[in-house]
Amino acid sequence: MRFINLRLLSALVCVAGALPGAAPLDITRDWLVIFRENLHNTLQFWIDHSVDREYGGLLGRLDQQGNAKPPGNKSVVLESRALWSFAEAYRRFPDPAYQRMAAECLTFLREKMWDKEHGGYYFLVTREGKVLDSTKQLNPLSYVLEGLAEYAIAFHDDQARREAVQLFEVIDQHAHDNEHGGYHIAFTADWQWIKDYKPGPNASGSFGRKSYDWHLGLLEALTTAYDVTGDARIRARVDELLDIFVNKIVDPEIGYGRYYFTEDWTVADRNGDSRECEYGLDLEASWLLTEAASVVGRNQDPKIRRASLALVDHALRYGFDNERGGLYRTGPAKGPATNRDMEWWQQAETLVAFLNAYQLTGDPKYFTAFELEAQFVDNHFVDHTYGEWYTAISHDGKTDTEKTGPWKAPYHVTRACLEVISRLGRTL
Repeated sequence: MRFINLRLLSALVCVAGALPGAAPLDITRDWLVIFRENLHNTLQFWIDHSVDREYGGLLGRLDQQGNAKPPGNKSVVLESRALWSFAEAYRRFPDPAYQRMAAECLTFLREKMWDKEHGGYYFLVTREGKVLDSTKQLNPLSYVLEGLAEYAIAFHDDQARREAVQLFEVIDQHAHDNEHGGYHIAFTADWQWIKDYKPGPNASGSFGRKSYDWHLGLLEALTTAYDVTGDARIRARVDELLDIFVNKIVDPEIGYGRYYFTEDWTVADRNGDSRECEYGLDLEASWLLTEAASVVGRNQDPKIRRASLALVDHALRYGFDNERGGLYRTGPAKGPATNRDMEWWQQAETLVAFLNAYQLTGDPKYFTAFELEAQFVDNHFVDHTYGEWYTAISHDGKTDTEKTGPWKAPYHVTRACLEVISRLGRTL
C-alpha cells in the first residue's frame, strides 16, 4: 500500500535554488509567511461558519461574513472539494480541527450523496440530504475521487482508499470511451449517457462533446488516486489522458487549450467556443500536466514541458495585467483578452503556474509575474476582515463578496496556498 505523496515530494524545491545557474531573486515580501497565514485564515472561516450543525456536512451558501443563505442545498462539488482541502491541510499542518472538518464532509458524502444502488455520487441534495439532482457528472465525481484519495493519504485510512478505487472502477466502467479514449461527461442516476447535455445551472454546456475542463479535473484526480493506490489501471488512464492533452487538447504553437471535442477528439467548435481561450484553465493545466507527469515518471517528456510553458507564455502575453497583476477570464486564441472579469480560482491557479514555470526554466520573468499576482491577490481578493477570498471582481471594479456556493469551496485557495508554501522551499 502506497501512502507516499509523490506530488508533494516533487514540489518541495526551493525557489531561490530551483535550477543551477538561476539568477538570484530580489524577493519583495515574505510570501511564505503571507500565504501560510492566508491558508489558516481561509480554513478558519470554513471551520467557524460552514458546518451544518443540524443536518451534517457543509452549508451550501455563505455570504461575506459567513452567514448562511437559504435554502442551503449542498452540491457534491462543495462537499468533496472541502474534503480534499481539509485532508491535505491536515497532512501538512496536523490540526485536529482540520481532521474533524474532513471527517464531517466524508460522513455526509457517504450517508447522503453516495448512490447505494447504482454507484457514484449525486450532484445536488437539499440541506437535509434529499436528492435534488441525481445526475452523475464527470467533473464532480473527479472531485470525490480526489477527496477520497487525499483522505486516505492524510489519515492512513484504508476504507477511503478502497472507496477511491471503487469510484474509479464505476467511472471507468460507465464513462470511459473505449474506442477513442477519454470520457463521456454526464449520465443519469443509473448511468445512461446524456449525450445532449445542454446548458443549465449545473451543466457544462457540452452538447455531447468532450471538454478540456472536465478531463483536466479527472487527470488530477487520477494522479492522486494512483499516488495512494499504485493501481496499474489508474496509471494507464493517467498516461492516456496526458497523451490526449499534449496531442489533442493543447495547441503548443498558439499556447492555449482547445475547449470542446467530438467523440474522436476532433475539435468541435460552435459559435467560436473552441477558438476562445480560458486563461485560468490554461494556467491550471500548465502545472497539473507537469505534476501528473512527475508522478508517473514522465517528468522529462518534452511534449509535456513544451505544452506547459506554451500555456503560461500565452496567458502572460494576452490574459495577464502586467501592470498591476490579475488574470482575466477569456479572450480569443490569438489576441488580447476580451472578457476582463476576474474570478478567485483563476487567480489561485495563476500563482502556482508562474512558480511552476520558474522552477522549470529558472527564468526570473516568471517569478516577477508571480510576485505581481501575489500582491494583487493580497490587495484585492483576500478578505482581510472576515477571511477567505471574494468570488469575483468584474471589469468595472464591482466585487462579488459571496464566499461559498455550489461550485465555490475552499479548494482552489487551499491548494494554491499549500503549493506556494511548498514551492518556496519549506517542508511543513
